[in-house]
Amino acid sequence: MTAAITIELHNRAQAWAAIKAQVYPFLAGALQAGSVWVLTIGKKKRTTKQNKRYWGNGVLAQIAAQATVNGRLYSADTWHEQMKRMFIGVIDLPDGQVIGMSSTGLTTVEFCEFCDRAEAYACTDLGVTFYDLVSHG
Repeated sequence: MTAAITIELHNRAQAWAAIKAQVYPFLAGALQAGSVWVLTIGKKKRTTKQNKRYWGNGVLAQIAAQATVNGRLYSADTWHEQMKRMFIGVIDLPDGQVIGMSSTGLTTVEFCEFCDRAEAYACTDLGVTFYDLVSHG
């Protein structure tokens, strides 16, 4: 028997059909065999495509190449830290400094909103023009 089952749920009708056709038969066999299983349901995390759009030659690379502050360019990692602090939040460190909260736990929708805010800031406040960005996905 397979060790796990992953199903994306998009609406009530599709979810109910998936539960009847895939989840119930999977669990029925597993539970009848005496196994104990844990069912966890959660929102989908950001996708590889979203990550590539943000990190690859997309958002951060273009900000790093174009945005100057006081005549200085900054790396994509530095801009990522700045965007996290501005649009996700901060974690206070014991020495009084702060770091940006991680973006790794954001759902696909939350990560899309984060990217939209970062892009809007880069365009309006930093004068960045984005080229050839793929759609959020």
